[in-house]
Amino acid sequence: MLPIYTPPPLQSKYVEEQPGHLQMGFASIRTTTGRYIGWCKGVYVFVKNGIMDTVQFGKDAYVYLKNPPRDFLPKIGVITVSGLAGFISVRKGSRFKKIAYPLGLATLGATVCYPVQSVIIAKLGSSAEIEIPAKTTHNPEHSVPLPAELSSETKTKSESVSGATQFMPDPKLMDHGQSHPEDADMYSTRS
Repeated sequence: MLPIYTPPPLQSKYVEEQPGHLQMGFASIRTTTGRYIGWCKGVYVFVKNGIMDTVQFGKDAYVYLKNPPRDFLPKIGVITVSGLAGFISVRKGSRFKKIAYPLGLATLGATVCYPVQSVIIAKLGSSAEIEIPAKTTHNPEHSVPLPAELSSETKTKSESVSGATQFMPDPKLMDHGQSHPEDADMYSTRS
């Protein structure tokens, strides 16, 4: 050992440094502004997503209304008239009735005009399997096509039902409804 250095005392103790007033002030400012900046970022993202969704909805509505289906305006007329009938029928009523009647009758009108979409929307939140009949009695050229996001959700829901075991037959073995010879006359497109 060199004589320049003095040996450390045998009874050494570790003493943690106590922060000073300036350091404590900066730490409190940093935590307060950090929370505030985090809150501002969250609000900014929420508002930005809301605006982007609204703009996209507006663009989609414009494209749809620019070239509407043939029966779109009569259906909107039925829905509007049923909502107005509900509004007129409760001119003098409670606040609840003034909201519930027009909304209920407009919903009823929409259900009458769009039955398939109404069933899909009604069952969207439940775990029940949605079955859309392969052959319908109405003319498909007069109906409004199902939006892509709803049709993909119905396929996903019909393929996997949460919490239940579901039998999924092999598509190669399926005969599409003609398992019995007496059912052959039910399908006009088949011989």
